[in-house]
Amino acid sequence: MIKLKALFELVAGVSLTALLVPAHAQETCNPDSFSNPDLIICGQQTFEKVDAVLNEQYKKALVSLAPADKKQLTDVQKKWVRFKEAYCEDIYQSALPGAEAPIERLACLVQTTNARLGELIALQTGLPLDGFYKAASVMAGQDREKGLVASMERLGGDNFDDPLWRQYVDGHCEMSERVFREDIANCAVRMRFQLPLNR
Repeated sequence: MIKLKALFELVAGVSLTALLVPAHAQETCNPDSFSNPDLIICGQQTFEKVDAVLNEQYKKALVSLAPADKKQLTDVQKKWVRFKEAYCEDIYQSALPGAEAPIERLACLVQTTNARLGELIALQTGLPLDGFYKAASVMAGQDREKGLVASMERLGGDNFDDPLWRQYVDGHCEMSERVFREDIANCAVRMRFQLPLNR
């Protein structure tokens, strides 16, 4: 009787777990399809992969940093999550009632997560995040002193006035200045350059 009860509990647990697994995880992404349901499935699976890599890099960054920086990284990561969720929700809401709204939100989540992933890798390796500074130097041309600031501002795009964004950027750029001596103002422009979609 005890073995039968244990078997029943095991089957019930597995069945409950199967119900909790999102439907998209059981579906296959068809990258050749441009239908909204297929784009949503592929977008969700892409986001889950990028998010898993981001979580791995976050854990590695925590291990590699000094104790004071670990606390700040945890704080900055929380600010980034709040910004990402609110920003991508705004994009979703602005696309409603269109059927592409979930696709827009997923694209935002993937791009925002990729940008944060680059920041976490840079904190660990010191490698440049992107070609931002190189592109700014090339755009500056011969008169590098005068042209560099202008070219960085052009690359950064319009000023982005969002309080959640500002909290995230201020915290991250403070770390970047301390760890890499990156100018805080330049860091903010560089991060604005990486901001996806409706920046």
